[in-house]
Amino acid sequence: MRIVHAANLQLDKDGAHLWNQDQKIHHGLVRLGHFVYPFSINDRARMLSPTKSKTFGKGKANKALVETCRNVHPDLLILGHAQYITAATLREIRRILPRIRIGLWYVDPLWDEAETLHLRERLDVLDALFCSTGGPLLQALARENCPAGFIPSAVDAGIECHRAFETPESEILHDVLFFGRDKGEPGRRAFLEELKARLPDLRVGYYGCLGQPGIFGWEKEQVIRRSKMALNLSRRSDVELYSSSRIAELMGNGILTLTPRGAGLEDLYADDEIVYFDDVDELAETARRLSGDQNQRISLATKGWKRNHRDYNGTEIARFIVALTLGDESWRRAPWADHVFSK
Repeated sequence: MRIVHAANLQLDKDGAHLWNQDQKIHHGLVRLGHFVYPFSINDRARMLSPTKSKTFGKGKANKALVETCRNVHPDLLILGHAQYITAATLREIRRILPRIRIGLWYVDPLWDEAETLHLRERLDVLDALFCSTGGPLLQALARENCPAGFIPSAVDAGIECHRAFETPESEILHDVLFFGRDKGEPGRRAFLEELKARLPDLRVGYYGCLGQPGIFGWEKEQVIRRSKMALNLSRRSDVELYSSSRIAELMGNGILTLTPRGAGLEDLYADDEIVYFDDVDELAETARRLSGDQNQRISLATKGWKRNHRDYNGTEIARFIVALTLGDESWRRAPWADHVFSK
């Protein structure tokens, strides 16, 4: 098929965010054999603004997407984090191409009503919606014309190309690693400070938090590759199936990942593929034990790496997105297919 993928490829980041979900889903669509035309929404808006502002350029970006669809004549329009693309634009595209099918994927949390208003405003012009949150929050978005399906965070073998479980002990930088911001997150900051205080004997590396600068791109990948374990700490751990896309970046690069219980991630990862914990006490105890148990750490990390690259790669997620958007029942073969809602 011909597909226009209108997402945010973040060309302005000069490759620092090469791991973003937009790239992985785009690669997956291509690997399925489709012609996939990239439309980078925010970059296009900046290009079309005299001040290089994506806010001031969004009107012209909407017109550019209409013209792109007119020229490419796609069978599918797949949108990713398309807050700037209006419902009116999608209706105009449907007027020009009555047979087109339109799907939208979104991998930010669903609990903020203001941030997700744009999703609700577009449901009547979509054929399917895909989110990285499950449960009641996702179910509330399902419409008769628009099923709402959960999608896990994608990995890509060309992006998550490292195997941290193979790194020799002599090259290890950190026993425990965390990437993430704590600005405006006092609970997260307190948790990280407590963890560090409980592990004075381990090499704990924090980036982007506790006053430490963040790192990106290749430099970040090397820190992951040279660490034993990493913490997957999302903004909330009590929302069904929600996790930051950090989980794919970590597990996909073969590092043993530690994540809080409470989000039901057991539906995606078994106990021998990831480490679950209830509180900072259990986390500290487990981290210290596994830091000294190389065999178990490598076994857990290897199985988690295999699960991600087998089941949650960008090609399988793209396959699911295409199938559900088309109404093709093959979407039911996805390992997460139980988490699709319709009316």
